[in-house]
Amino acid sequence: MIIKNCNLNLEQIATSGQAFRWYKHQEGYVVVAGHKAVKMKQLDDGIEIEDEDNFWLDYLDMDRDYQSIIDIYKVKDDFLLKATDFGSGIRILKQDPFEITMTFIISANNNITRITSAIKLLSERYGDYIKTIDGIDYYDFPKPEQLINVSVEDYRACGVGYRDKYLYQLVKDILNQVVDLYALNTLSDSELKKALLRLKGVGEKVCNCIILFAYERYDGFPIDTWIKKVLIEVYQVKDNQEKFAEDYFKPYGGIAQQYLFYYGRTIKLT
Repeated sequence: MIIKNCNLNLEQIATSGQAFRWYKHQEGYVVVAGHKAVKMKQLDDGIEIEDEDNFWLDYLDMDRDYQSIIDIYKVKDDFLLKATDFGSGIRILKQDPFEITMTFIISANNNITRITSAIKLLSERYGDYIKTIDGIDYYDFPKPEQLINVSVEDYRACGVGYRDKYLYQLVKDILNQVVDLYALNTLSDSELKKALLRLKGVGEKVCNCIILFAYERYDGFPIDTWIKKVLIEVYQVKDNQEKFAEDYFKPYGGIAQQYLFYYGRTIKLT
């Protein structure tokens, strides 16, 4: 499958902090999602995917006109003009709520290398084998039912650190039908955030990541270290950053956040 779109850059998506199972490979990436593992190759005017399944069109949010969103933000200020130009190939991936919730609980106060390693180990030990690509085996992220006998210590052995008890509790709550992550999508934005914030290990930043990357709520604006630097150094906002972001970066605050994050981290604001 070849997708022609100038607002589609694999490296920018892979390094924008929203997914941790994009593995660098030759002229592109091996991407693991939707119970599949495929090679994606960057082209001058789009990408090539070694699969014909339309799942990837939805996963890559291809129905959305990202250029029109860039046009909204590039005229707001000079920094956004530079950020949208620099990261114009970023798209918000449509990802699985359970995997994303587990992933971003693991991500709290963590670094990309450890997050990626922990998710890889969890998948290899408890997920289903998908396929082998160029000698490397790829595994699906485990379903809650596959984690029924996984202990706190087992999670810790996968390198998740102190987050082990949070993952254990989440799976237990899902299996005991205390929470249904897939039913939450029917809630309003405010109700969804309240429901997620009740989960152990989910704070404000992790919550915003989940609503943005799993529930397509584009007002989700995760504020991490790099975004804090952008808000302080570029916009001179030290206090009430959440309120400022909500007002200034609407209506697609989460997408704007991705441009700001990718550009701010790349130019390494002090």
